[in-house]
Amino acid sequence: MTIDPLLEERLQTALHCRHPRLWLHLLRTLAKGKPVTKASIAVALDMALSDVDMAVMGFKDTVYDGDGNIVACGLSLIPTPHRFSVDGRNLFTWCALDALMYPVALQQMALVESQCPVTKVVVRLTVTPTGITALTPATSVVSLVIPAAQVGCCNVRNAFCSQVHFLGSPETADEWRSSHPEARILSVEEAWRLGSAVARRRMADGDIGSRF
Repeated sequence: MTIDPLLEERLQTALHCRHPRLWLHLLRTLAKGKPVTKASIAVALDMALSDVDMAVMGFKDTVYDGDGNIVACGLSLIPTPHRFSVDGRNLFTWCALDALMYPVALQQMALVESQCPVTKVVVRLTVTPTGITALTPATSVVSLVIPAAQVGCCNVRNAFCSQVHFLGSPETADEWRSSHPEARILSVEEAWRLGSAVARRRMADGDIGSRF
């Protein structure tokens, strides 16, 4: 199964990450299940703390605890409808696509549980760096709405994530899409391939394209 190249490019453009190295480090550190300090980012990436502050300010949807530590930036320590378990740690993501792409960026298997917003059925699957397995219900699909303008990798919660769901069946997706006509409905495999492509581009950009 191949990815629609136009759809992929639109998604890559909309979710372009200005600081992919910092994003990848933050994702992998949050995956350990504890809040992340800006000071620890500065040390790990050999950056000035002021540069970390500047870069993280660009991730406008980032969530902080009362001490100013990062607790959510796509991957979340705060519960959402999308449970994402890695190495026995119960984490969460902001949307279905996050849950599909993060195992690629983390290079780890994740157990995903997400409630269909229409029927409330729980969609379960195992996501690995190379694909998906154990999908139930097997009829599940993913909704996708690509923003018309670039929103960036971590400024997406309202413009993108709020409409990217696991839905229990194509029929349920048709019902949901009746009030979201701009949405695309993809198989879970298609959505994984798109998410994987986004993750791999960020990983490549983080290696060679950005100081941060």
